[in-house]
Amino acid sequence: MGSTLVRDNWVGFHDTNRGHQFFGKLVKETKDGFIWHRVEDTFEEGLKDFGLIEFKALTLEEYNKKVRPYLVGPVPEFNSTEELYEFYQREFGRRGYHY
Repeated sequence: MGSTLVRDNWVGFHDTNRGHQFFGKLVKETKDGFIWHRVEDTFEEGLKDFGLIEFKALTLEEYNKKVRPYLVGPVPEFNSTEELYEFYQREFGRRGYHY
């Protein structure tokens, strides 16, 4: 969504519950997102390859169909995908990603 942050060796994002941070590297950008190769030090097992993850920008239509029905509490109505992104950036953008 509007609060995904990509750095040299990590990506941070928010889902409907909390922030996440995955280590690894950017494989390539796509027309509506990017592909990330997740590789992390698990400490118990050492370096572990979690494979590829495709991140895709969420549209308002997809949000209303796949995310909104599962949210608890009052959920604002959005009139556009841009409004949705602005809301998530405003609400979650400054919280950090790993919590």
